[in-house]
Amino acid sequence: MARRTTRGIKKSYVEAPIVFDDEDEPIPVTSKDSDDEDFTAPEPAQEEEDDKDEEADMADPTSEEDEAEDDEDDGDADGKKNDASSHPKKHRNTGAGMIQSRKGFHDIPHYPLETRIVTRVYAGPLRRYARYSALRDSMYGPEYNRIKIIWDLEIRWAEFPALPPRYLPHEPQGICPSPWLAPAFERTQEQNAARWYNNYYAKSPKVQQCHLLSSHEGEHLIPQAGGDLVTFIGPWDRQGEFRFAQGQSLTITASGLPTSTSEDQDERSTGWMLDIGSIPLAMGWAPSLVNAKQVLAIASIPFADQEPRRQEDGADKHQDPSAMAEGCVQLWEFTPKEAGKTLARPSTTPARLIRTLCFSWGRPKRLQWCPVPFESVGSYGLLAILTGDGKARVIDVKKAEDGSAPVYEWVQSPVVTLGIDDDYNNKVTCLSWVNINRIALGHSDGSVTLWSIFPRKMLQRVGVHTTYVIDICSAYPSNPYLVASIPVGGCATLTDLSQPSSELTYFPVPAISFQPNMLCWNESMQGFMALYPSSTPNTTIAFLHHRFFCQARSICTGPNTITCISAGATHPFVLAGCADGSLFSCNALQKLFKQKGEPLQKIKVMEHEYRPIRRPELQEKDSSRPVRGAVRILQGFLPEPNDDPRTEKRKELDRKKKLERMKTASGKKKGRPRKNGGTVEDLDREAELDDKLASRVVTHEPLTRLTTIVWNPNMQYSCWAACAMASGIIKVMDLGVQ
Repeated sequence: MARRTTRGIKKSYVEAPIVFDDEDEPIPVTSKDSDDEDFTAPEPAQEEEDDKDEEADMADPTSEEDEAEDDEDDGDADGKKNDASSHPKKHRNTGAGMIQSRKGFHDIPHYPLETRIVTRVYAGPLRRYARYSALRDSMYGPEYNRIKIIWDLEIRWAEFPALPPRYLPHEPQGICPSPWLAPAFERTQEQNAARWYNNYYAKSPKVQQCHLLSSHEGEHLIPQAGGDLVTFIGPWDRQGEFRFAQGQSLTITASGLPTSTSEDQDERSTGWMLDIGSIPLAMGWAPSLVNAKQVLAIASIPFADQEPRRQEDGADKHQDPSAMAEGCVQLWEFTPKEAGKTLARPSTTPARLIRTLCFSWGRPKRLQWCPVPFESVGSYGLLAILTGDGKARVIDVKKAEDGSAPVYEWVQSPVVTLGIDDDYNNKVTCLSWVNINRIALGHSDGSVTLWSIFPRKMLQRVGVHTTYVIDICSAYPSNPYLVASIPVGGCATLTDLSQPSSELTYFPVPAISFQPNMLCWNESMQGFMALYPSSTPNTTIAFLHHRFFCQARSICTGPNTITCISAGATHPFVLAGCADGSLFSCNALQKLFKQKGEPLQKIKVMEHEYRPIRRPELQEKDSSRPVRGAVRILQGFLPEPNDDPRTEKRKELDRKKKLERMKTASGKKKGRPRKNGGTVEDLDREAELDDKLASRVVTHEPLTRLTTIVWNPNMQYSCWAACAMASGIIKVMDLGVQ
């Protein structure tokens, strides 16, 4: 059997035949130029001619690489016919979507031995090799005004390959609201939200009920860390050691040091760091149009919930202890600096805890703010929370007084409780807002439901998947009823809830997903960002356009398992967090319309590393304040190529082969080239690529991973991003550049 080569050869697409040389039996396929034989039976004479033409095409190689492989096994060069049973030939796939030929209409074709030939393929108008103008016209055309919008956006941020610009919308390179919406869309939505809010409180028979708790009672309901966190921050060559207590906040400069200890006292603040003392699972910025202070909601669980526990005698193995425990959601306030001619910057005022929502429905797992602000009615907004009892609840979060002490609030009954009660053990697993009064839920049985908040009613239930739905996302605001969902095992699916029985598509590669927070909507690019759907483990982020959801485009590749993704609301920049604690940023729009040979860049914003305390007896030296672990945060990395390490490896090998051929052709080097030859720079480059590939399988401490990332959706704060780490550290950064 000939050696199968997949690197260093010309790519084959749908139009070009694909060689499958590792089959045991021949697969009869139709000729590329033949008619469709599904409905018309060919005449005997015509059938014999087609068979002869097919044999002639098989004997004629189409490239130098195919000719080199055919020299070993091809027995048709002399025109003789070999027995297919004793000497199997190579057969080619003549096109995606074609079915196998059959003699007549009523003949049942043989089931293909190679399932990739006719199953799980995409045969639409957009080809994998389409680039730039062809890709742009197919995805966003054929209307000229839509093509012009995406063209202008690509030019607008062409000079920013890694981080978003800190410019106002009226400037040529500034961030901008969604160009796919009407100019007064946000104001209209806010007016509709205020009208709906007043109507709810006027007519609802059960208004949200809650009461205040004392600070002593409220602090005990917040998950306790059980010790301080030793943190090493600052420049890589002169980091400083700081000790974080639970609830403590620091303002950070561009060098990573606190503003109080920075060498340059005039250095501006670029963000905050705070320790919540628990594992953050979900975060969300409260939407705002006029409020200056930004509010971040954080859902977290104690460290003990994810520690391995030993089953006690007589304990129920199927009972989740976190489902019956108390939970809380913390709201932190961040004060910006007065905005001038650029976007708002962080101030030197430390972040503070303003409100804590406590409840008895179990640990919070997911949360999401209603995307429409409710500032005109004295509320931060409607907050949807998924709790441990398998229900989704919507809570009205009232505004807190400026400068007041933290408020601890016990929520007895929410605005509405959503979930299917008729089915046995059917729990809500994920949620996504569709508009002011609509919310989409994913369930453990694989179905997706659409609910009305007031009046409470389930409007639709669609059986999209057959397994647990782990993530769901709505294309709000431009396409709110397009809902993408990802199951634990199966295909990522896009459903149009306005026509759920007919409008449904999916990415045709089944995958297994265990991690949430890896699906988001990119408004500027009109598509979804998700982990690349693949049947093998990968570390690549994919872009799935809502019109071509079944064809993914790679955007960014991380060095380790991707754990969270976030796309900006007013810009196309994407943040990706990994299990090794690294955070990457890149321009997704520039990557999508990349020209062949155009160098693109991404940047590692920061790297987080956690080390636990293995020996508790070491803490006896300081009994007053125990230590639970140590954290190191590195930043200041240089930009690097935005490419897959496997692609870089192949390019490096192709470059070395080309140099060897040039030397041989010029007569400078005789004989066969050495296998391990090359300069010191080439060997260093190859070793670096090998390290990148090897980093994908490296395991790290569980609390090193990044759990969730969120860009700020508000216009003046679009460059602010909050990054949550499993060690309990929350870092809010201003990533805008000029």
